[in-house]
Amino acid sequence: MFIKIAKIEWWVKPFPDTPIMEKKLKKGSSRNWSEIRSVLFQSLPDEVFSKENQKEWLTYHWNLVVGKEISGVSTIDKVTRGVLHVRVEGKEWVSVLEPLKIKIMQEINSRAGESLLNSIVFKPAA
Repeated sequence: MFIKIAKIEWWVKPFPDTPIMEKKLKKGSSRNWSEIRSVLFQSLPDEVFSKENQKEWLTYHWNLVVGKEISGVSTIDKVTRGVLHVRVEGKEWVSVLEPLKIKIMQEINSRAGESLLNSIVFKPAA
């Protein structure tokens, strides 16, 4: 079950001793705010992101980010030192995906809440 939240507003009472005076904090009013997904990502235990689980997590999000057609012709091979190695069916897919790799990488890093990937390498399947 997924819940879509259109807008989140926070109400803060500045000091308990003052009269009922609530200040509405608007998005962007503080540079110290983090997105909920990055907070959740950082709160999970390190074991969740072991090498085996990291590949599974990346495969799941890869399929969501690139969509049905591209996920149908691509497979995550491995992740080493921030480089995602992806196998694709046929050389023609390498040239199609190459211009999209920065956008794909940004979306995956955004979902992770940190910079997991520095680069993506596409290789045709043998």
